[in-house]
Amino acid sequence: MTPPTSAIADVLQLRGLTGWLSPPLVPIRRAPGVQGSARTVRLASGPGPAGLKPLHRLLDEDLHGRVIVIAGAEAAAGAVWGEILTLSALRAGAAGAVIEGGVRDVEAARRLGLPLWALNEATAGPGPLVHVASVGTPVEIAGVPVADGDTIVMDQGGVVVATDPEILADAAAYAKAEEKVVAALREGATLAEAYRHKADFVAELRR
Repeated sequence: MTPPTSAIADVLQLRGLTGWLSPPLVPIRRAPGVQGSARTVRLASGPGPAGLKPLHRLLDEDLHGRVIVIAGAEAAAGAVWGEILTLSALRAGAAGAVIEGGVRDVEAARRLGLPLWALNEATAGPGPLVHVASVGTPVEIAGVPVADGDTIVMDQGGVVVATDPEILADAAAYAKAEEKVVAALREGATLAEAYRHKADFVAELRR
């Protein structure tokens, strides 16, 4: 079972790492736990030799189990993602999309069901002064590095990048410790008593 993004982010913090993409990304279409491997795209300002066509070609790939990660999309004048690309991504089997820029056709995205996080909503399209600079190369979103193939977890609470399998294992154990805290509180324990379940596990992580 995929651990919650909040637990993954807390474990990353405890290890002195980063990896959460929300904020700055906000939910356009939330979904229960989704785990996939990143398919990275980097955009840059200027018309470029092929514009956004490499992104369109990527959406004709087999994307089963992949989360599309588009960095640098804030370089566009408007939205780089909308209903057409959402439909294309779903057709290709994508597990979700993460856009460092604007998206539009939000109601359609929510209706179609693709998990989607972005910087903001936009009305206009991308305009001519943005292009795909690379596909499948390492990118950064808000200073967080994402390599093609990195594990991306999306859920109701956020989006995180987990490059180390141990992070996911520790996050699953961390989430169980938090569940024990909640269960103890419901059974009448004080917060100090209940919190020992989590405090003991946190102490182990810090060793």
